Amino acid sequence: MKYYIICDYRENLTNYAQNKNDIYNDHPSYKNIEEIISAINSQGYDCEYFGGIPELIHAIDQHKVLHNCAFLNFTDGMDQNYSRVQAPVLLDILNIPYSGSDVFTSVLMNNKHFCKQALLKNDITMPRSCLVNTLIPLEPKELKNWKYPLFVKPNCEGSSIGISSKNVCHNIEEVKNKVSELMSIFNELIIEEYVHGIDITNYIIGNNQTYYINDVIMAELSDKSPYAVYGLKEKHNKLRTLFYNEEKIPVEIIKNIQQQSLKIVKLLGAKDICRIDYRLDMTTQKFNFIEANSAPRFSSTSEIGFIAQKRNITFAKMIAYYLQTFTDRINKS
Repeated sequence: MKYYIICDYRENLTNYAQNKNDIYNDHPSYKNIEEIISAINSQGYDCEYFGGIPELIHAIDQHKVLHNCAFLNFTDGMDQNYSRVQAPVLLDILNIPYSGSDVFTSVLMNNKHFCKQALLKNDITMPRSCLVNTLIPLEPKELKNWKYPLFVKPNCEGSSIGISSKNVCHNIEEVKNKVSELMSIFNELIIEEYVHGIDITNYIIGNNQTYYINDVIMAELSDKSPYAVYGLKEKHNKLRTLFYNEEKIPVEIIKNIQQQSLKIVKLLGAKDICRIDYRLDMTTQKFNFIEANSAPRFSSTSEIGFIAQKRNITFAKMIAYYLQTFTDRINKS
């Protein structure tokens, strides 16, 4: 069976870097695509780059029929809203097996507010939140008795786009101003009670009872201020230090996070790969679910590469876990 890589790369998409000589938008680079293809082919598989969303649309327009192949979905999509849903929708139309979550689950994970709503009443702690868009305006009275500060951010974006420490609002006037500012750029916002603590990411590769990766990463920011936020600037300049599993967090908390993440994966219907983000209060040892990502970055320089280093395995081995997870699932269907 032949594998095709689907991925839209950063060099072709909107550049958020302040330096015009730099490129940043947190989409995979073309070098990342080449790295994945090389790792797959080095293990005796036949793999090549198919393209991204435009190429999928062209294949549909041309009524292209592909046999004995599968698509590995590594794209965040283009720059439109719900971009992570684009590839699953188009691949379903082409009727080709593909890695990662299906359309509904991708839509749900792409919407932070409704993803949280889907997990309510399942004994999952999360910050109180509400939605603001063109049809649901900000209602200051509803936020009167909330616990401040509040955090205002885009509801359907990823990669820390639209996020900085200025998104932390300490009173209703700051909330109004931030909502007004962000609504001029984004169609939909989520307002939630700010969770003091540290950023936690739980990266998962696997399905059902077979999970090759279920590892927890703690991110310590270089900014030590009380309301430090890992925003677009910090992400671009890699202003954080990563710690693996129990290096900084008690083993019992790690186990609880891992168990809850698997519960979330099952509730949302995630397939093959998923990243669950939390905020952990080290004083109370309570962790709050923040969001889920159906298409986490997969490169030797991202979290999955960090996990590979800590496990003392190659990036190619991590790719092998991903392929095994995917092929096991489609062979059973």
